Amino acid sequence: MRQQRRQLSSLDRADAHRQFARLLSASWLLRPGRRVAVYFAYGYEADLDAVIQLARRRRCLLYLPVITDFRRSRMRFVRYDADSVMRVNRYGIAEPDPRQAEIIPVRRLDLVLLPLVAVDERGWRLGSGAGFYDRVLHHLREGRRWRRPKLIGVSYECQRVARLQPDRWDVPLDGLLTERGLRYFARPAARDLSTD
Repeated sequence: MRQQRRQLSSLDRADAHRQFARLLSASWLLRPGRRVAVYFAYGYEADLDAVIQLARRRRCLLYLPVITDFRRSRMRFVRYDADSVMRVNRYGIAEPDPRQAEIIPVRRLDLVLLPLVAVDERGWRLGSGAGFYDRVLHHLREGRRWRRPKLIGVSYECQRVARLQPDRWDVPLDGLLTERGLRYFARPAARDLSTD
């Protein structure tokens, strides 16, 4: 899946990134005042620069993941403004300095846009392997009716697969944004970890 993602042309990727913003502009997800976690693309991940610009125009409050413990795969979400003091983590990804910005409890976020390597038709996501998102979003595994934040994976259409085998610690997505559309998955309570 990583190789397929890498093989997309720069033109196709740029078109997809613009399409992400166009699709979200027609949705209810980026209303003013919403607390939205975004990310800076690493490698060939789907890029959110156009979405970040749109969210700022819509007066959303933006947050970025900040790795707080590499060994234990821990991260938190920190407020990201145009004038935020930034630092670079060991992966070379810019992140706001948590000593100089608001750290928000994950349950107070309204929406998390998250990267992925692959996603299946049930909303199970294959991440990069370190488990940062699964750990920080562990409270959503119980499948309660009240779910915050909403989790929308962002990927290119070529990253979709028929079926993934989730692990017990995986957190399912509520929806998926690709260059071809924004789609939602069945409620997590209706899904399980079965292999059938």
